[in-house]
Amino acid sequence: MRIAVIGVNQGLGLVLSRLIAEKGHTVYAAHLGKTPAEVSEAAKRFPGYKPVEFDVTNEAMAETAAGIISRDGGGLDALVTVAGILTDSDRTRLITEADIGDLRKALEINTVGAAIVIKHFHGLVKDGGKFIAVTSEAGSLTNIGEKYPGYSVSKAAQNKLTAIFAKTVSRYAVYALHPGRMNTVMGRNDAQIEPEESAEGIYKIISGEKKPPANTWFINYRGEAMEI
Repeated sequence: MRIAVIGVNQGLGLVLSRLIAEKGHTVYAAHLGKTPAEVSEAAKRFPGYKPVEFDVTNEAMAETAAGIISRDGGGLDALVTVAGILTDSDRTRLITEADIGDLRKALEINTVGAAIVIKHFHGLVKDGGKFIAVTSEAGSLTNIGEKYPGYSVSKAAQNKLTAIFAKTVSRYAVYALHPGRMNTVMGRNDAQIEPEESAEGIYKIISGEKKPPANTWFINYRGEAMEI
């Protein structure tokens, strides 16, 4: 398989991209800024691990990255976009105390960035393939709490964006995916699982070993339907 993972600098994106390469597949590992040491190491270890620089907020870079992938061998069997942010202020402040600059940053990366990925990468996915946007249970409109308000708002918007996209395309499956509460830099406060468990689950969805319920676009890493 040929798979792109967007957002591999750390955490789930890094673990998932390495897992895909370990399974013997080609993976385009889209990273932000200078190539991280872990990404360079994976590229040396696995012939099919191909780093690609990409900032999800930059349309010109999106077009360039998509072109690199297309010219390297054509379509993708799956695309997984993991890139996202949870700001430090959002960890401690209620919505009534929000840092509006950080709220804008969350929307720019988590929502607008996701729209840029859809715009420039949707055509790379093959018929019958999969487009997976890693969002969050925090984006549910029925599962609401006071924590992480800016992140939650941006992820709710990303979920809606993904749902619209799922209605827009019919030649491959589109999912918004809750990856679980992982022990990563982003999820350290509420961790329940390691990113390796989430990555294994996502890989099973990509490979077809695990099939989500029909007519469902919001799922978790186990392939189970999530509360919208």
